[in-house]
Amino acid sequence: MSVNPVDLLRREPVLTLLLALSAACAVIALVAGRNAATALAGALLVVAYWLVERLAARVGRDGPFGRAIAVGLGGMVVRLAIVVGGLVVIGLIDRAGFVEAAFSFVAVYTIYLGARLWRHPALGPGRPAR
Repeated sequence: MSVNPVDLLRREPVLTLLLALSAACAVIALVAGRNAATALAGALLVVAYWLVERLAARVGRDGPFGRAIAVGLGGMVVRLAIVVGGLVVIGLIDRAGFVEAAFSFVAVYTIYLGARLWRHPALGPGRPAR
């Protein structure tokens, strides 16, 4: 089963936002004379975070309550490990580029949290259940 990337970006506006912000971080770093690759890598850590969060939510939704709790806690550990591990690897590969990676991660993650709140059903009319 193949997925059309255009359809995926239409169905997932948060993913579209994260990818656009990642590209913007790289462009801003390039304009500022900093390392654009590490800025992009730091911002893409938020995309990985989002993907694991979506996967954990999908897996945890189907099944008993105890499994949902276990998947939620495991998902938190995996997301934290991806972010911290990714930043450590970036810092080990390019010590000077760690600053761009950390700043771009924090910037994109902050906007992501706002978008997540904006998309939360309790704050708006909500979406119909699937």
